[in-house]
Amino acid sequence: MWELVAWGLGLVLGYSFRNSLTAGWRIALFGVAILVLGPLITLLSGEMAGEPWLVVVDIGQVGAAALIGAFLLPYGLRRFRDMA
Repeated sequence: MWELVAWGLGLVLGYSFRNSLTAGWRIALFGVAILVLGPLITLLSGEMAGEPWLVVVDIGQVGAAALIGAFLLPYGLRRFRDMA
C-alpha cells in the first residue's frame, strides 16, 4: 500500500516542479526533495525497523514517479485535453 503513496507523492512532486527544472539550484532542490520523501515514506510505513534497505527502493520509486510526473504526465494530460 505504501508503494502507492510513494508513486503518488512522486507524481505530485514532479508535476509541481515541471516548469521549475531550468536552473541548477532548482534541479538540486528537486533531487533533495526526492531524497527526503523516499526515507520519509519508509519511516512512516514501519519498514525501516525490519528492512532498512527498502529506503533505496522507496527513493527509486519516488524518483521514477517524479520524473514521470515532470515530463510524461503533462504531455499525457495535454493529449487527453485535446481529445475531449
